[in-house]
Amino acid sequence: MSLLTDRTRRYHREVRSGAPLDAVKYWVVCAALVAGAIIAWRSHSFLPPKLFLDEFIIKRFISGELQSDGPSSYGTTGWLYQVTGLGAIPDAFPVLSYLVFAVAVVIATGWKRIPMMSFAAIGLTAGSLVLGGVYLSQYSKEFFVLPLAILLLLARRSWKLEIAWVALALLYAAYVRPYWFLVVVLYLAFRFLIPWLKSAWLLLPVILVGFAVLVVVFDVVLGSPLTFFRTDINNSLDYDRSTQLDDLIAGSALPTQWLNAVLMMAWIAFPVWMVFSGDIVQLAAGVFMAGCWALVVTRTRFVVGHRNAGVLPLAFLLAFLIVQTAFEPDYGSYLRHITPQLPMFLALFAATARRWRVEL
Repeated sequence: MSLLTDRTRRYHREVRSGAPLDAVKYWVVCAALVAGAIIAWRSHSFLPPKLFLDEFIIKRFISGELQSDGPSSYGTTGWLYQVTGLGAIPDAFPVLSYLVFAVAVVIATGWKRIPMMSFAAIGLTAGSLVLGGVYLSQYSKEFFVLPLAILLLLARRSWKLEIAWVALALLYAAYVRPYWFLVVVLYLAFRFLIPWLKSAWLLLPVILVGFAVLVVVFDVVLGSPLTFFRTDINNSLDYDRSTQLDDLIAGSALPTQWLNAVLMMAWIAFPVWMVFSGDIVQLAAGVFMAGCWALVVTRTRFVVGHRNAGVLPLAFLLAFLIVQTAFEPDYGSYLRHITPQLPMFLALFAATARRWRVEL
């Protein structure tokens, strides 16, 4: 009992001694929350028009101007906005969408855990809130990923919710983004492997072998290279190519495909090449995402080999990055698609904060 009492007293002394810095952390997060809301509110007035190309198509489906004869991700998304009534509130929707994202951020970090997070993690939390205001302030497919993100965050202590997440993710894959089938498969693989690995370094050979398996499966089952869908989009669509993602090594041999996939994973996670893009928004976002992945690398050792709250977000982030490596045509698309998943980064950072590394 005395040992427990001593620990409790020491904890409260630490909290009191850090009170001024704790207040600074809360202020930073609150300021970013307000800034993100303002960006979302005024986004159509000052953000580049190219950020709203998907919204333009989705609005035409919402209004009925466009109709889909068969399966269509845009058609399904427009239908979802119609049946939920969200398509009828275009002026209020940007802020509403942002607030849903902000709720996911708070669930990920836990309001009471903010003082326990490092200033690096606090900075990334603030950056997430601002980036959410940029990429989620419009009608998009990504809005309907937010409920999935929230459900997975809540599933950290409930296997029933995790099963529900898998079911809903498969539905999303069937009707909106087919590559989510692969996201779910890889998530489940990492979900069960991470607690059993003895060292974080063992994740590296697991990822390398995973890419080798994907290259062979795409070649044998689908009869196409792993990056076929990315290169097909790049060859067929006319859009801003300043941040286009192309294979770094020419060739279609299986070893070349494997090497390209491995290099592309690092290329999009740590986009030092964005310095030459000339786009200030994407440059800042690229630097921010590099910081997120750098912190993931440093925190992975606190998750691998354990059964704690960091397992689910780490498993999802690795699965999602591997799939993005194969499917993202450009860095702007990568940023758009990963923004709803930023709460997963924050959940990992919060779970691995020093005072919260608790086994489940």
